[in-house]
Amino acid sequence: MRTVRAGIIGIGGFGVNHVKAMAGLVQEGLLEVVAFADVRAEAYAAEYSQLLSWNAAPYADYEKMLAEHPEIDFVVISTPIAAHKPMSIRAMQLGFHVLVEKPPAVTVQDVDEMIAAQRASGKLCQVNFQNTSGRAFRELLEHIAAGAIGQLTDVTGVGMWKRPRSYYERTGWAGKLTYGGQYVLDGTFNNPLAHLLNNSLIAAGSGDASRAEPQSVQAELYHVNAIEGDDVSCIRVNTANGVDVYFYAMLSHHENDAPYISLRGSEGEAFWSYQNKWTIRNREGETSSAYGAENLLRNMYLNLMQAIGGEGKPLLSPIERCRSFVLASNGAYESSGLIRPIGEPYAVEREEGETTVRLLPGLSEAMQDVAAQRKLYSEYPLPWAVPTQPFSTKGYDRFELPAGMARR
Repeated sequence: MRTVRAGIIGIGGFGVNHVKAMAGLVQEGLLEVVAFADVRAEAYAAEYSQLLSWNAAPYADYEKMLAEHPEIDFVVISTPIAAHKPMSIRAMQLGFHVLVEKPPAVTVQDVDEMIAAQRASGKLCQVNFQNTSGRAFRELLEHIAAGAIGQLTDVTGVGMWKRPRSYYERTGWAGKLTYGGQYVLDGTFNNPLAHLLNNSLIAAGSGDASRAEPQSVQAELYHVNAIEGDDVSCIRVNTANGVDVYFYAMLSHHENDAPYISLRGSEGEAFWSYQNKWTIRNREGETSSAYGAENLLRNMYLNLMQAIGGEGKPLLSPIERCRSFVLASNGAYESSGLIRPIGEPYAVEREEGETTVRLLPGLSEAMQDVAAQRKLYSEYPLPWAVPTQPFSTKGYDRFELPAGMARR
C-alpha cells in the first residue's frame, strides 16, 4: 500500500486517540500527516508537539488548511458533534476523502445532506463507528449472512455503564440536546453507546444497516443526572426487513460492564460482545471465538487507506449505511416526546473520587431480565417508567426537537 497523506481537524478530546492511531501508521511509513487544524491546538501540548515532529503544518482555520494543502488524500474530522456535517461536506466539496467521528450527524436531514455531498463529489466518507471493524463482529456477520441461525428474527443490544458527574462537566455540550443554537442530542445512544445501536442495526441487516431501515420506533428516554439529554433509555425498532431491534442502555450502573448484542433466528441464537467475542448456538451445537484487544481505530484508518489506494476494499462504515442509525435516533426522540427525570427513591448518589455518581440500582438488577423479555421499561414494569407510542419513520426526512424537550 502506498503512503497516504492526511490532515486532521480537532486534536483534543477524541482527537487525542486519532493522533495516537496516526503515530503507528506514520512509524510504519503508511501515513504522512501533512497538516492539522484546531482553534486551540497549543492547549493539547503532547499532540501538538507530536504533529510538529512529523512536519505537519499547524492551522487555526481548517478551510485555510485545506486550501493550502491540495495534496492531502483524506481529512480526519474529530470535532464537537455539531461540526461534523458542515466540515465533512466542505472537505468533500473541495476534493478530499473524509474520516469523520461518530455520530456523523444528529438529524436525518443532515445525514441526507452528507450522503448527497458524498455522491456528488465521488469522494469516500468513512464514519468512525470503529466497533464495526473488530474481527469477532465481522466474522459473526459472515456466519449470520450464511444462515448459521436461520432466518434472523430479532437483535438485542444491552449497554450498562457508569458515568460520573465529571463526565457531564468535561465540555459545554455534554448531556445537552442543543448547544450554541445547534442540535447535539448527547445521550446514551447518540454518543457513548452509539456503537452498540449502530452494530445492532448492522447485525439486523446481516451486515448492511440500510437493509434494516427503521419503519417505526418506540422509545422511552430518562435521566437520573441533571442534564437535558438521556442517561437511561430503551428503544424498539421495527425494520424494513422484518427484524426487530431492541436497545437497552444506562449510564447509571454501578460499574462498566461490556456491552453485548444477542441475536435470535429460526434455527438458533448468537451473541457478540465488546470483548471481541462471538458465540453461536444452533442444532449443530455451540461454536465460539475470542480475539482479545484489537486496535479498532487503526482498522478504520487502514480500511479507508486501502479503499483510497484502489485495493477494492469496501468501506466498513460508509456514510450512506449510517442513515438507519440516525433515523432510529431521531425516531426515539419523536416517540419519547419527553426525557423524563428519575429521582428518589429510585436514583441514589454517592461519592466517586473527587466527584459524584448517580446510580439506578433497580434497573441494574432488572436490566438482564428486561432485555431477555424484550420489553420496554414501562412494560416490565418498572415503577418510574412511563409508556410511550410508536413513531412511524416511513418517509421521515426532517427532525425537529419535540416541544416537550425544548428548553424553557
